[in-house]
Amino acid sequence: MEHGVFIRHIQCSLFFRLSTGAATAHDVLPMILRQQVLAGLQAKRACFRAFNDEVRTETETYAEALGRLAQMTRDELDVRLASTPTPGALPTPEFSSAPDLRVNFTQRWSNHEEARQWASEILLDHPVFAVDGSQIPPSSDMALPVAAVQIAWFDNRHTRDGRYTKDAALDLLGPDELLSEFVGEQQISEQPVNLRRFVREAEAIKRWMEDIAAEAPRRMPLALFDSSLVISFADRLHEEMRAAYIDAVLDLLRTSERTRVPLVGYVDTSYARDLVHMLANCFELREAGRIDDARLAGEGMQWGDRTPFFVCARGSADRRQPGVLERFAEYRRGVGFVYLKTNSASPPARLDVPCWVFETGLLDETLDLVRAEVIVGNGYPYALEAADAAAVLSARDREAFRLMVEKFAEREGITARVSQKAASKSRRR
Repeated sequence: MEHGVFIRHIQCSLFFRLSTGAATAHDVLPMILRQQVLAGLQAKRACFRAFNDEVRTETETYAEALGRLAQMTRDELDVRLASTPTPGALPTPEFSSAPDLRVNFTQRWSNHEEARQWASEILLDHPVFAVDGSQIPPSSDMALPVAAVQIAWFDNRHTRDGRYTKDAALDLLGPDELLSEFVGEQQISEQPVNLRRFVREAEAIKRWMEDIAAEAPRRMPLALFDSSLVISFADRLHEEMRAAYIDAVLDLLRTSERTRVPLVGYVDTSYARDLVHMLANCFELREAGRIDDARLAGEGMQWGDRTPFFVCARGSADRRQPGVLERFAEYRRGVGFVYLKTNSASPPARLDVPCWVFETGLLDETLDLVRAEVIVGNGYPYALEAADAAAVLSARDREAFRLMVEKFAEREGITARVSQKAASKSRRR
């Protein structure tokens, strides 16, 4: 069917439904015009094929380089990287004892029940804390600039009597925090909401690390942060906001080392390219644009396997400017990472870990706790899963928030005018 005929067909069908009273808000037009999607995909076929070919070529090139890297000693690698200030990653003593850049997990089970039993024994009496957040961004549909951030935390002591704490807290942001002036026009920004959420999550972990250290638990505690500790996204922000993110992470790193509570920044789906950049610098390869560390390092990994521990030495996307890690003060080379296989069907997760954890011999115990949490959570750390479930703000929560704001504004005589677009959406949904 030609495009014009297709449109007239829809118009005729719509006229029939309207004239017979059969039309509803949901069947006026299909949400996805299937034939147009298929036509669009067909038109982009050459582009998709070129992308696929580029991925294959880069993967083969870098996989070959990874094989060459695995045959080198740490001293040889250090020499090759010495002239590059930010080579992406730097090896640690584990590099020399990890053939094929893999530290195998030797524990094996015949069924999930055995795995859960192992996890239960590993976690017993180890306090594990996780925090997550959710937010309601400011909306231009309302004349009252307001937003909300909710964080939730899960403190599981893994005692035989099942002792744990789950709680949440909500922050409100008003016009003074959300409005900014830009070229003669007042704008509402979501960036302060993102920052508030990040800072509140970091503060919750910091408080818990201090409290748990004061309790002096019998077995090592662990704090899980659902974010990378290498906050490269801050490079794209203006100076004041970038500094606030850096301060929050430095507070976390300093508290972790001072209290001797291991901290793990858990990234389930990572697109980081620190190992890719290290390979490019080591072997003078053309910079890869389509592959990432997780897919490259995860080849051949079995569940529980990991890479050796590397120190993160990431630069900036803009080579004329120093990257965010260069502003991490004493932790400029104080954050490391491993890739840990936590799901048989997916690339490995990235775990950012302060270098002090590795240097004091606590890395293996820390990673076993993460493995055990993943087993209990069926592929994702249970503590993070529980925190996420407690933090999430549903569509019903967001609608309730909007109504509360409107009623408050009405009671206080504040003009909280809803736009006609918002009113139309509300009637249709």
